[in-house]
Amino acid sequence: MRKVSLVSTVFNEINNLENTISDIENQTLKPDEIIITDAGSNDGTFERLMDWNISSTMNIQVLQEKKCNVARGRNLAIAKSANDLILSTDFGCRFSPNWVENMVEIYCQNENKVIGGGFGVLEETLNSISAKANFILTNQYEISFDDYFIPSSRSILYHKNVWNKIGGYCEWLTLAADDLVFGKQIKALGIPIVFSESKDVLWGRHKTAKAYKKESYRYGLGDGEAKVNSKNAILNGVYFLIRILTLVFVTLVLCKKIGLIYLLIVAPFSYKAFYRYFKAFKTWNKLDKNKYTLGTLIFSFYLLEVTTISYSHGFIKGYCFSSKEVKKKAQELNKMLKY
Repeated sequence: MRKVSLVSTVFNEINNLENTISDIENQTLKPDEIIITDAGSNDGTFERLMDWNISSTMNIQVLQEKKCNVARGRNLAIAKSANDLILSTDFGCRFSPNWVENMVEIYCQNENKVIGGGFGVLEETLNSISAKANFILTNQYEISFDDYFIPSSRSILYHKNVWNKIGGYCEWLTLAADDLVFGKQIKALGIPIVFSESKDVLWGRHKTAKAYKKESYRYGLGDGEAKVNSKNAILNGVYFLIRILTLVFVTLVLCKKIGLIYLLIVAPFSYKAFYRYFKAFKTWNKLDKNKYTLGTLIFSFYLLEVTTISYSHGFIKGYCFSSKEVKKKAQELNKMLKY
């Protein structure tokens, strides 16, 4: 079996760390080395990792660079790795016992290709209305493994030459989109991607609407800075405005302030604008109504709107108001992606 280096970043994950450590210790195929970059945790995460380094029989390196972003943390860990195969994840996740083995086996059957792993959530941990609403909006975190699929660095394996050829993760991005950009660069270079569809990595999700709004803002900021996903960002903004306009017209018609004819203006566009509402209802209809109540479905519509606003806010800020240096880097990136 090929030797593999497991690399990850971490920041203030003390509440999830014990499960992560236990899952890695219980892998059917243990990584030959583990390199973790801590971004300056102040909740005991770094100290717990250092204790693990001492007590474990595995080869573990714990790096620390305060306030480094995720891209910088990944690059630091990969640069320190001694093996050709790089398996990337995020500490704080849960892992099935055969995750490492599955990823390495698939790579051995597909040399010089990138292995994009599936991931999901532990549904039993989704107890808040916000977490359950997001579960509905994401169609139970189902992933479409098609030509549009971009591997997440939550579960991806590749030869170190891929990282070298790309030049590493984009450290000039403020908060997010580094793995999205990395995946797009892989595709732009024509490197084949093979999927591991098993949900061997389980992602811990937020409990509050505020946290989902913050996450959406970060995604939007990263996409805007990198100037990627512009079409989707514009469409989401347009659909949001159509939904608002439709609701305004419906209200005015019900109040008899305007005639029904005005609804015909937005009717041709409303289906696509409300598509995610229909999709959310379809997903909700398949779920246990004792856990996912009608109130949860209604709350999911609210969560959709506030996260759309947050994403758009971040995207506009990243796209229009980033520094000259970031705009220059984004221009260079997009030339490479279109090459």
